[in-house]
Amino acid sequence: MASLAKLRTRWAAIGAACAVTLGGSTLGIVQASVSSGDRAVYVPITPVRVLDTRAGTPITNTTLKVVVEGSINLPSGSTQVVVPVDASAVALNITVTEGQKNGQYGFVTAFPCTSDTDTPPNASSLNFESNVDIANAMNVTTSANGSICLYVYGTADLIVDIAGYYTDHNHDDRYYTETEVDTALTNKADVTSLLTPIVPSLPATLDSNGQVGAETSIAIGTNGNPVISYRDETNLNLKVAACNNPTCTTSTNTTIDSNGVVGWYSSIAIGTNGNPVISYYDATNQDLKVFSPWWMVGGR
Repeated sequence: MASLAKLRTRWAAIGAACAVTLGGSTLGIVQASVSSGDRAVYVPITPVRVLDTRAGTPITNTTLKVVVEGSINLPSGSTQVVVPVDASAVALNITVTEGQKNGQYGFVTAFPCTSDTDTPPNASSLNFESNVDIANAMNVTTSANGSICLYVYGTADLIVDIAGYYTDHNHDDRYYTETEVDTALTNKADVTSLLTPIVPSLPATLDSNGQVGAETSIAIGTNGNPVISYRDETNLNLKVAACNNPTCTTSTNTTIDSNGVVGWYSSIAIGTNGNPVISYYDATNQDLKVFSPWWMVGGR
């Protein structure tokens, strides 16, 4: 085991420094600049002691498996669910007491495992001197069966307290300040107005002078207001209704052509200059005619 110890990287145990062991790799701090995604979220709990070997046999150059998820037996004699079974890691505080180094080295390695025969990673979580009590805080990934392993090189009694756990979560870092939320709530649109239809609840009558409105065609002008061409059956004319607002509750109606029987099959479109262009049939002369009333939309 002395050769194994020489290969290991020794970590200085300074205060409550966190040695994060995740199957031999490390868990970095997630920055809030990440907008969203799946990652672990820390859930703090009132610390619970889950292991204390002082009443039994110290651990010597071997691995001890500890079940930390689900219902577990505590050193106090009670049974408790300290960490849920869907946790992905636990936050531990491990204390070494009555430690004795093996030659020049004494250390503990905490790692996820399914069995106490699993090979420890080539790393240490806590280094100790002989007869010097020392503690260290760390995060350790749990295995598929909710266990972690503690490998001791040397001899030591171990005390393990759980202070929290990590659970997988679809996290969103796009936080808003209290001021931004208050402003958004203050300026929120009235729900009733949002649900109001764009058009009036009853159709608006734009022209009632005689028999009008046959063969209509509609387009939206550059000002956002509709423009409608239609045939006046009473006077046999082509007429245009230029709406005064986007919902067309009122309009300005104009006779475009009254020379003979005109205005059949009208079609209207808005030109690139913003002016409406109307094509229609002249029944008197049996001609196709086109008209662009530039003064209605866009202007010159």
